[in-house]
Amino acid sequence: VKSEFVANSATGAVDVVMTTIDGAPIHYTLDGTEPTAASPVCDSILTIKESCTLKAVAVRPTGNSRVVSEKVNFSKSSMKPIVANQPINEQYLFKGASTLIDGLKGNSSYKSGRWIAFNGNDMDMTIDLQQPTEISSVAISTNVAKGDWVFDARNLSVETSDDGKTFKKIASEEYPEMKETDKDGIVEHKLTFAPVTTQYVRVIASPEKSLPAWHGGKGKNAFLFVDEIKID
Repeated sequence: VKSEFVANSATGAVDVVMTTIDGAPIHYTLDGTEPTAASPVCDSILTIKESCTLKAVAVRPTGNSRVVSEKVNFSKSSMKPIVANQPINEQYLFKGASTLIDGLKGNSSYKSGRWIAFNGNDMDMTIDLQQPTEISSVAISTNVAKGDWVFDARNLSVETSDDGKTFKKIASEEYPEMKETDKDGIVEHKLTFAPVTTQYVRVIASPEKSLPAWHGGKGKNAFLFVDEIKID
């Protein structure tokens, strides 16, 4: 079963298209249970509007396919309009800014298409919550693979606005320069603050501007790979 997930900001849902090479019927569940031939059939676009665990299987007379499983996690930023105020690295653009609000978490591979990269400039995103919304936290994930010049963020800040033009910083945090002994892998960053009601949220994270002296690429720009901006 091949699946494609598309964040639909017009409907606030994630649209899932599932296909098989031979057109075999695809049965699915949304509650994490194993799908069987008695489960609903996905014969068009599957629209998901809340957090769930999607599991799907192709049922054939010769036997079922392996089960495809995907967790979709909704937050207040999920499937909302998002714009990049600074460039996304073209080499790792994948589906672009919508990658950050599609409810899908990236795994340890930064090349999987679930992460997008920034190099030489900040990750600088504005999300339109579409109506005044109370929020009290913003979180991002970064992917670290030091040998590939992929480093953690050096800072994270959150700004809010009622009109999408004039923003006020409400929270920020600085992170230390990475050491050679720091582990690779996924890093979670979360800012928590007093509740504020806003429509527009600007989230900014800066990459390492100059790789450290201990690194083979010393002096060069590091890559910052980010996934899922989670606003609650």
